[in-house]
Amino acid sequence: MIGKDPFFEKILSEFLGGAPMSMTTMTSMSSMGSGVEISGKGQMPITLIEGDNHIKIIAMVPGIAKEDIVINAIGDTLEIRAKRTPLMITESERIIYSEIPEDEEIYRTIKLPATVKEDSAKAKYENGILIVELPKSEISIKKGIDIE
Repeated sequence: MIGKDPFFEKILSEFLGGAPMSMTTMTSMSSMGSGVEISGKGQMPITLIEGDNHIKIIAMVPGIAKEDIVINAIGDTLEIRAKRTPLMITESERIIYSEIPEDEEIYRTIKLPATVKEDSAKAKYENGILIVELPKSEISIKKGIDIE
């Protein structure tokens, strides 16, 4: 059983311009004018940060073991997949209320605003927060142009 927070759902709906949306059924969202497109499923709040030479993605995936997270990058696309394992309860126990999704696969596919060097990417996972840093490829780095 998964509980919903009506206040959060209302705020999220207002943020999206009145369009109803649930974090567990998110299928697509794009960031206006930034060239970023995000699609996926499940509860995985993310933040994208673009620097001059890199793109950083911060994803919240609490309750998931590092071994159950898969990250793939190619060109200008990043994919994060994670599998949440079921709660461990004994035969004499029963769940009467839970806001923790059970046995759920969550994922995000992110079209990044620039092409990245996949082979130089770094990822760190600590306390339920995943940080992926992707260096931009040379063709994506903003360079000044000298005027003759």
